[in-house]
Amino acid sequence: MTAQSKTPLSLLVGLSATLRAPVLEAMTDATTVVVAVDQDELPGRGVLTWLVQDLSGPIDAGEFTVGDDCGACQLIESLVPLLEALVARGHWDHVVLATPPAMEARPLVNTIVATLPELVVDTVTCVVDAVLLVEQLSGDELLAERGLALGLPDRRNVAELTARQIEYADVCVLANAHRSTAVVRLEHLLEHLNPRTSVVTAGASGVPDGAVARTGRFDFDAAEAWAGELATSDRVQPSDDGVTTVLWRSTRPLHPARLNDALEDIVHGVVRSRGVVWLANRPTQRVRWESAGYSASLGMLGEWSETEHLAECTVVATGMGLDPARLQAILDACLLTESELASLDWSNLEDPFAGVF
Repeated sequence: MTAQSKTPLSLLVGLSATLRAPVLEAMTDATTVVVAVDQDELPGRGVLTWLVQDLSGPIDAGEFTVGDDCGACQLIESLVPLLEALVARGHWDHVVLATPPAMEARPLVNTIVATLPELVVDTVTCVVDAVLLVEQLSGDELLAERGLALGLPDRRNVAELTARQIEYADVCVLANAHRSTAVVRLEHLLEHLNPRTSVVTAGASGVPDGAVARTGRFDFDAAEAWAGELATSDRVQPSDDGVTTVLWRSTRPLHPARLNDALEDIVHGVVRSRGVVWLANRPTQRVRWESAGYSASLGMLGEWSETEHLAECTVVATGMGLDPARLQAILDACLLTESELASLDWSNLEDPFAGVF
């Protein structure tokens, strides 16, 4: 199958189904079929509902049962045969998939790329609210607290979901731009979170002022690289209009207890940070660092011996009104001191992250 014979797919994500509606309309033309998945029935009935339509009207509808399982996993598993069947009909030359509000693009795209050779991901579009964006990126409210969790196992927070949706998008639609006095600053924030993205605005009508589908912008390798480990200085965008991205790096390991005690101070003023760190009591392990809003998390990435890198710490952090010197000082204070490096038995250090990862 050649690239020319594949059907392009545009993906639409974002927390607000209302703000996405005019964007979805802008993505649709006479040759487009739309698959829209909704999660309104998930809290009460445990199902995700879906609707297939084109400009002539509804074509088919149904639901996916989630139960106590991972809703995102069930959605992906159920969508594959549906998308396959639509492409096989040969009636349309463009597919738009509008995901439930709490869905991230990355796992869905990975499955499509791996299992549906008849489709080619063309554009990933994310709709964000200019009025609520900073709030959504800055808190610690769980999706479950808003009734938006994709099943019982879903413990993500709103900030984490919002950041991940933005980081994988080729196009970010800044909706409600007419209601914000800081549109330029918000555009800079989106570009810091994802330099790959093209930012278009949508005013009172909700209609975007630029292309949101069939842009040909999606690059799987580039998207995966950006959504993966942030570990180089070329990830740092120039500070502008109060938006700053900081790269912190050290060849010394972190003291686990001091890091744990400093977590709240580290994420203060940071809307998003990611990287890889080296904990003194786990000298062989590469540890993933990630924060969104007021929440930080660490997890296993593998062993340092599996990479070409020597053990080190690298964190990239983005914030609005962020003080780089303050953040650097807080992180530096978490490192082992020179005397600790020389005399401390690292393996005997208390592990506050035991049982977490």
